[in-house]
Amino acid sequence: MTRISVVLPTLDRPDALYNLLRHLEHQALPPSEIVIVDQSAAADDRTAAYAAAHPTVRYHRIPVKGLPNARNVGVERSRGDVVLFLDDDSIPDPDLLRFHEENYRDPGVAGVGGRVRGGYDRRGVTVGRFRPSDGKVIRNFDSDTRCDVDHLPGGNMSFRREVFGRVGGFDLAYGGSAIGEETDFCLRARRAGYRLVFEPRASLDHLHLPTGGCRTPRIDDWLNWQAHNTMLFVLRHARAACWPGFLLKRVARFGMLSLQRGSPELVAIGLRGLLRGMSTHAQRS
Repeated sequence: MTRISVVLPTLDRPDALYNLLRHLEHQALPPSEIVIVDQSAAADDRTAAYAAAHPTVRYHRIPVKGLPNARNVGVERSRGDVVLFLDDDSIPDPDLLRFHEENYRDPGVAGVGGRVRGGYDRRGVTVGRFRPSDGKVIRNFDSDTRCDVDHLPGGNMSFRREVFGRVGGFDLAYGGSAIGEETDFCLRARRAGYRLVFEPRASLDHLHLPTGGCRTPRIDDWLNWQAHNTMLFVLRHARAACWPGFLLKRVARFGMLSLQRGSPELVAIGLRGLLRGMSTHAQRS
């Protein structure tokens, strides 16, 4: 039987995290361990007490905020054959772990993504694809179709441990809202020859809480990182021919956002974010 380590990055969502832990108690296939990586400013006594009362649960607090870093810490401190990442504001179906594990009985499968109800529109039959020709990331992870994919949903995805050893960890350059970090990792895994599968039976509900996690109440901070991360992602993974079109579309979006918010300075913030993304890419190339 494949040993599955569940890694739970969390930030300022103690109630949601506790709710998730209680739901994980009812999995048809229990995890071999649960590794909580808490980036909150203050420790949560209830979570600490829960971990102390459950030998398979380990609670780690880290001072550095950032989802890619929290994922990497979780991988380093876990021991399972497979590492499964869940968002702290999710409610998994009782068979979620069982269906993740079932896919790994095929030795050719290196990563599995499950269905995420809430937040993903079902706009077409295509699931989990990336188009290098224009940098388009196609999600549709609220689908009921099992298929091979290019990338997985960050809040319900698992990988064999060997993938991290070969591909490396999640890139810390995807800061702030961390947009693109899981897709970047998956595309690197695909380039290394690994097969990723979308399994809709491994499903959960994503609550999309308005605070905590990667959320930020400041539109300027969100826009700065959104522009940086998307620029970095496109430069890294899309074909050069689409870069000018991408820039034009982004600038147009900045303009629309500034009109909607009545804040002309948002255009400048977005442009600075794009330039930072270019700089980050150049430094890492």
